[in-house]
Amino acid sequence: MYPSQPIAPEVPRYPSQQPGGAPRTMSRSPQSSGARSDALATFVTYAKALESLDRRKFPDEYAEHADRIKELEPFLKAHGILDVMQIKNPEVATLLGV
Repeated sequence: MYPSQPIAPEVPRYPSQQPGGAPRTMSRSPQSSGARSDALATFVTYAKALESLDRRKFPDEYAEHADRIKELEPFLKAHGILDVMQIKNPEVATLLGV
């Protein structure tokens, strides 16, 4: 027989989430290197999702992704990411003013 395991009290799954509250969102001006990589990963995720969406069939989702990409533009420029990275998708490049 296996020994019984102690049962832990119910706690939020993610440390940034308060009991009964909404999860915290990423700040608009990331400071730490972890936030930088999170913002870059977020940009790539939204850019890829934007490529797969049809603007006419899913206008709300398309607009949401486009807005998020525009919000990340100052971060991308401030850290020189757009200086060393070429945006292949013309729609994403237009959103970023590249």
